[in-house]
Amino acid sequence: MKIYLLNSMMCAALLLAGCAGTSHLSRIGEYKNLALNPNDTRGPAVTYPHATSNSECRNEICYAARNIIDGNTANRGHGPKFPSWGPDKRTDLWLKIDFGRSVEADKVVIYIRADFPHDAYWKWGTIEFSDGSKEKISLQKTAASQEFKFASRRIEWLRITDLVQDEPLGWCGFTEVEVWGRAN
Repeated sequence: MKIYLLNSMMCAALLLAGCAGTSHLSRIGEYKNLALNPNDTRGPAVTYPHATSNSECRNEICYAARNIIDGNTANRGHGPKFPSWGPDKRTDLWLKIDFGRSVEADKVVIYIRADFPHDAYWKWGTIEFSDGSKEKISLQKTAASQEFKFASRRIEWLRITDLVQDEPLGWCGFTEVEVWGRAN
């Protein structure tokens, strides 16, 4: 059974507990970051959205895929104080965000880990969508967010693949990946 992280459920619990106000309730069809889930865990999905990858450096929690959807965009360091998806030095990497349902998305925002000169960065990649479509992306060496807009599409997951960096391979990472759109 899929369990969804729903702001409305949390708000209902607060209202039942006697807390006033509903300004924080999510509205159906609201344009928002569909990937945000600070409660995601490693391993099999317990809540959605859920992030996975084929590599996490030394299997350390501070480099786990789940870190890219926790809402933390602080990216000028690495390690426990700067959680990120930090994979091993490989050329076959993939990073997947599963929404656990159908959503409509039109933009991805990526914060690369920018602990320069410790970090290298991926220059190119591909975003693959569950509907079979793909978008090539070009990344910059910057701590600023990098936005990739595309035609709106209905998807259940996306995967970032074909990540390319200069040789010799260095340490690269993503601090946060946001997927913007509507969950109807």
